[in-house]
Amino acid sequence: MRCAKLAAAAESLKQTSGVNGAAFCLAFLTDRARAPEPEIIIGALPPGAAVILRDYDAPHRTALAQNLKALCTARDVLFLVGADPALADTIGADGVHFPSWTNILSTPGKITTTACHSARELEAAAAAGAQLAFLSPAFATQSHPDSEPLGVALFTSIARTSPLPVLALGGVDETNAARLTGRNVTGLAAISAFLPS
Repeated sequence: MRCAKLAAAAESLKQTSGVNGAAFCLAFLTDRARAPEPEIIIGALPPGAAVILRDYDAPHRTALAQNLKALCTARDVLFLVGADPALADTIGADGVHFPSWTNILSTPGKITTTACHSARELEAAAAAGAQLAFLSPAFATQSHPDSEPLGVALFTSIARTSPLPVLALGGVDETNAARLTGRNVTGLAAISAFLPS
């Protein structure tokens, strides 16, 4: 039920973004501490959504990536590996996600996404070859409780002039996503929003 509502909110953002051709408009980011059973969420995602493997320090990360990639393939869901182009190549992932603490590397033939927190970071990400950015934190978030949220006005202002399409991340769910509607805001990404209330 949550996935369906999030998918509808993401699709609504996409329709009003003025962006055509973004790789996806809805993404789930793995987090074993907060969402210990990502397989359940993957099973509820609509085709065309994406899963970003975070869990950077997970033991047996290759096996985890292979398992989640197989589940995503069966559901027609895209699978991106965070911060590890070599692992993405090894398992045949659809793309690579670069957190803000890493350099964006060339990933020919793969979707390249990144995390950004400012207009300057968006400019740098576009210059480095990213195709889609997760702009955060839109709202207060459990992931980074000490980070000052951008808020609606600043988020939409940064997104409007972004050289990349952006997905809203950070405290975004089906109840507040519409507040971020605007140019270049082509969807949303989340962790907690996918979990039962």
